[in-house]
Amino acid sequence: MPKRTAPTPLPAPELLTDPEGAALINVGTTRFQQLQKEDPTFPKPIWLGPRGKRHVKSELVAWALSKRRAQ
Repeated sequence: MPKRTAPTPLPAPELLTDPEGAALINVGTTRFQQLQKEDPTFPKPIWLGPRGKRHVKSELVAWALSKRRAQ
């Protein structure tokens, strides 16, 4: 009987804080927070706890590129 091996896990997405996400899309932290509240197309954060909020890097990049194409 062949030996079973565990499946290879998928790589975890890179998670960013608000200041890191703001720097990635080249805006200030205040503007970054405004975008989260006012733009329905802005990627939703992942909450790791009551105060632990992170953003998926690839989603922020995709959002920024979509805004660039829309102009």
